[in-house]
Amino acid sequence: MESCNCPECVSACSTDPGRLLPEDVQKLACLLGIPEEELLKQYLVKILLSPKDTIYGLAPAKRKGKRFIAAPGTVAPDYYTRERGVCIFLDEQGACAIQGAKPFECSAYMGCKNTFLGKPYRKKYVEEFFLLRWRKARSPEIKG
Repeated sequence: MESCNCPECVSACSTDPGRLLPEDVQKLACLLGIPEEELLKQYLVKILLSPKDTIYGLAPAKRKGKRFIAAPGTVAPDYYTRERGVCIFLDEQGACAIQGAKPFECSAYMGCKNTFLGKPYRKKYVEEFFLLRWRKARSPEIKG
């Protein structure tokens, strides 16, 4: 997957950090040297992807100033995805502390080209993309 480190692409880290796919969790916990349960408690929030069938995804917690918009380890409020905030993994110098295992959306989104996986960014498509992956992770019997 093509990646970019231009100011437009990196600015997403300070406004709206990318979501994880189920397989990102293990990679990230391994990089940080902590169990997955600790990763969830210390760094991530649950985001409701589908109220109809109660499917959650995971995303880095984000801060506004010194406060979290939603505390790590909690279910984020409905307004969470609309709120701008700095990714918990962005260090004091503005660098990604988890570059080696960054969330999928961070790799798939290119702000300078407004694309997701090389296609024009469409919010509905991106939302469906994450919902499908988390639905499959929750229900392994679903094929497709």
